[in-house]
Amino acid sequence: MIRLRIAMGLVAAVLITTAAGAAETPYSNPDYTRPQYWSVAIYVGPASPKYFGAILQDFNLQSHEYMVGVALDRKLVRLWREFYLSGEVQVTQYFNGHANNTFAAMLGFEIDNLFGYERTSFSFYDGPSYSLDPPFLTIGYKHRTYVSARKKFLNAIAIEFASGLPFTRNWDWTARVYHRSGVFGLYSDGCDDGMTIGLGVKYHF
Repeated sequence: MIRLRIAMGLVAAVLITTAAGAAETPYSNPDYTRPQYWSVAIYVGPASPKYFGAILQDFNLQSHEYMVGVALDRKLVRLWREFYLSGEVQVTQYFNGHANNTFAAMLGFEIDNLFGYERTSFSFYDGPSYSLDPPFLTIGYKHRTYVSARKKFLNAIAIEFASGLPFTRNWDWTARVYHRSGVFGLYSDGCDDGMTIGLGVKYHF
């Protein structure tokens, strides 16, 4: 299936075009003296209950549904220069397949102004997530389908790259990955993996 290749191509296009076109003013209030610590992102993309390792093995997401995610981020502590300890809460909605909602509260880090490019950022978050109605099936290696353990509490990982939209002060393009799994038995012995790759927009305030 070519959906993953299309999604990765769109992500690459966003990274190339927006990093060069972003405005040169940092994320700040109009007086440019106080940084903005809050942001909210909304994104959409193909979702799949496939093992993460199996996706890497054949570069095939085997997506049968889509997900919309809303993530609220807060910079908590400045650790060093543009490196922050950050927190995120996220709500998701799956549709066009098995309808489901997940909720996650995660802790991680955010790095701003990557390699000197202002209004760019990279974030990584990890923490527990809760699903209202876990999927019934999971896709494993060699496209085999298994019965899911259907555990409601799993681990969530969120990865984001964002870059400022030209001619705006507070808006970004954002490319995101959202992944849920049992973390090799830490949360679940069953492999209830699930992954989404999406694009969206982000607002700083």
